[in-house]
Amino acid sequence: MQGRSVVVDLTAHENTTLDVKNSNLIDVLYTWGFGSYKAKIEIKGKQKGETDIVVIDHETRQTATIKVKVTEYPMPLLAVEQQKGNIFDMMNFYLYNKNSQSINSSELSAICDSIVWTVDGLNGSFRVFEHEEGEDWMDSHLTVKWGHCFKYPSEYKTYLTVWKDNKTIFRHQLDISITDNKDFLVYNWSDITKDSQAWYSYADVLNSSPDLMTTYGLNGTVPFAEVRLLGSNITQSYHVLYDYFCKLYSAPTYEDKTDKMWQLYDKLFSEQKKDGYPVAIWVTEHANIILLLLDEAMEYPGYVVYAEPNILDSLS
Repeated sequence: MQGRSVVVDLTAHENTTLDVKNSNLIDVLYTWGFGSYKAKIEIKGKQKGETDIVVIDHETRQTATIKVKVTEYPMPLLAVEQQKGNIFDMMNFYLYNKNSQSINSSELSAICDSIVWTVDGLNGSFRVFEHEEGEDWMDSHLTVKWGHCFKYPSEYKTYLTVWKDNKTIFRHQLDISITDNKDFLVYNWSDITKDSQAWYSYADVLNSSPDLMTTYGLNGTVPFAEVRLLGSNITQSYHVLYDYFCKLYSAPTYEDKTDKMWQLYDKLFSEQKKDGYPVAIWVTEHANIILLLLDEAMEYPGYVVYAEPNILDSLS
């Protein structure tokens, strides 16, 4: 099999040579000295095909032919623990093969240079496997399981592509479905029963979407959630947060160009953040969402998105 080795024992003299008819298919190593005239031939498959090894013992002038058939290595396939999820859910992908055999970097390095995971319609890629070598060095890494959070609902086509010498030699497609069925992003309001003590970030191995972090809590009995952009300046956080929620929900229901922003802020939300300036408001079926600019006097100044249940929805 490609990438794997077998050992053939034989009786021969030290002065023995091997004639490989097609060295593109296999590598061979002859070792002599295992006891009295004992020798070994290690054969490692490189490419699928058939070839012969002619063994020539120059002491006795005897020859023998070893027929070798190299079978194709079972290429890794792409799988996911659950094919349906909600935005911000962790989707856990992993590698497997049809024979349920272990997948290791040593064998993969014999058949390919890299294996890359991509998603149709999203920028970026994730190198699941990569192998490099030079004159006196070799380096490889393999990831058999990884997580990714999708931040937009869609029917996604994901691909596992195997590369050799800058050419695609194998590709496997896996379709997944991502919905936006919760009250607000990753949260259902009924699940929020206490204040969170932390902010939560979300895996993005493709680096293809905003690096958002969230937290949640209670204002009295009213659940809320907040969203910030991780590690950004004020201008960047405004554009990223505004653009993200416009893409997710469409244009804001209200913007700061209207005179009623402060009145709407008071009317739609149970809490008004001190020194917070309302910039845009989205009203969805299950949530009232506001983009706020927090004054520098606040502990964490800058832009934040704050959301509470839609009062009309909670009364229905």
